[in-house]
Amino acid sequence: MAISRFSRRVLGMVGLGVALPAALLAGLGIYLTLRISDAVHAQSLRYNLYIAEQVASCFEQELLSSLEHGLRTADIAARNGEGPAAILKALDDGRAELGPPAFVPVEDLSTYDMLLVEHQPLVFGPSPDPPAGRWFAGLLLHDADGRLLGSGGWWLDSGRFLTTRLRSVFEDRLPQDARMYGGIESTRGLSVSLVGPDGRQSALSRDPGYDRTAYTEPLSGPFTGYAVRVAAISSAAVVWADRFVAFLVLFIAMIGVVLIGATFFGLRYTVRQVELAQIKSSFVSNVSHELKTPIALIRLAVETLELRRLSSPEEGEKFLRSISREAMRLNQLVDNILDFARLEAGKKVFRFASVNLLEVVADAVESFRPRLEDQQFRFEVDLPADLPPVRGDATALSQCVLNLLDNAMKYSRTRREVRVTAAARRDETGTPQAVTVSVADRGIGISPRDQKSIFEKFVRIETGLVHDVKGAGLGLSLVDQIMRAHGGRIELKSAVGEGSTFTLVLPAVRGVEAAPPEPQEQVAS
Repeated sequence: MAISRFSRRVLGMVGLGVALPAALLAGLGIYLTLRISDAVHAQSLRYNLYIAEQVASCFEQELLSSLEHGLRTADIAARNGEGPAAILKALDDGRAELGPPAFVPVEDLSTYDMLLVEHQPLVFGPSPDPPAGRWFAGLLLHDADGRLLGSGGWWLDSGRFLTTRLRSVFEDRLPQDARMYGGIESTRGLSVSLVGPDGRQSALSRDPGYDRTAYTEPLSGPFTGYAVRVAAISSAAVVWADRFVAFLVLFIAMIGVVLIGATFFGLRYTVRQVELAQIKSSFVSNVSHELKTPIALIRLAVETLELRRLSSPEEGEKFLRSISREAMRLNQLVDNILDFARLEAGKKVFRFASVNLLEVVADAVESFRPRLEDQQFRFEVDLPADLPPVRGDATALSQCVLNLLDNAMKYSRTRREVRVTAAARRDETGTPQAVTVSVADRGIGISPRDQKSIFEKFVRIETGLVHDVKGAGLGLSLVDQIMRAHGGRIELKSAVGEGSTFTLVLPAVRGVEAAPPEPQEQVAS
């Protein structure tokens, strides 16, 4: 008996009511966490951009300071009215480490560009003559009357200047800048590096450990072609925030999965327990009916015989056969229940020995024949005489055959036909591999969706005969367990309305195993 559709629908709605909010809350938690993570990344990227711009400005200020310091002597010479030669000599004496000195007359300034640094115009331009690859960087020079004479400066090696000044810029000038937000504390978690025209990084202040929020700021003026790249180091706050977000997302997802999984398995367990309770209730009811019916018939027959209410001796024999038949039915039911209980508890003991399956099947058929004939069944038996032996428990195998015969009898309608056959399955060389015993009927048949579940305990097919045909729902489950304990299996071929064929398949005993010296006991697990 299965749980009703209404109960399944109610339990499904309860499960959905728990699982759906859990999934929504988990999804919302992950979404909000990721949004916070995106906001942290955006703030980190904006701050890296800000630092990169400040570093670029500091390089320009550093160059301006160097130029102002080196041009003091040249500026004095210009104000004293001295010529270009004297100015060049003063430039050479003032700042030789910047590169070769140069003086650009006022008439040539139109070919150069200017960059405003700290409200001071900085003249720059590429080198037209050797040394190639250098930039001119200088400041304007005036005479004593304030007239513009030109620009004095040096042919600057931009890469060398940036490389040698990066650490001082990052550690000294940048934190001391009054416009710098956060001071030195703001740069503790940052790495600043130079990117050359070839795209290679050089002159790292620290090793970068997190590139997701890195920002690259191109430099201008005499540093054109170079760029400043700012990234977080591995111990920066944004890195720890990213790790925490990843952990939090994983944790929320796991909680959601656990809640949904717990709900699913909880509902599945609840459905199974409800079904099991209904099945057990049906089992008790069916067993009670199965026990009461033969007892009532036996009691009626005994009372009739005791009171001598017989019209003829033949009627007395009829009552005796009825007593025998119902006693056999009662005994089979009790044996099934006891054997099933022992199998479930793992205490069923099988006495394995070499068994002549022909004799076992023939005895079971003959003991069941009166019941079939009394119900007017057409009964056919085809047992070949050359069946190879099998290793098993003769009593248990006989019980399997009796259960299949009882099942065939109960689920037959108007076409009351039962056929018992046996055969040996052989390989290509003719060696027997297995022995089969089949019980076929022309009854109601079994639908494909029920063919797997009928071997489960307490399960009975939901058909139109279920209210008319009583049973404990243990017969086929018991047969399946006994066959598996014997190393065999039970096969089923069935079609609705055409009947069913159950086949017991047992391994054949070959060679010296055909006749073991003593029976062996084995406990079913």
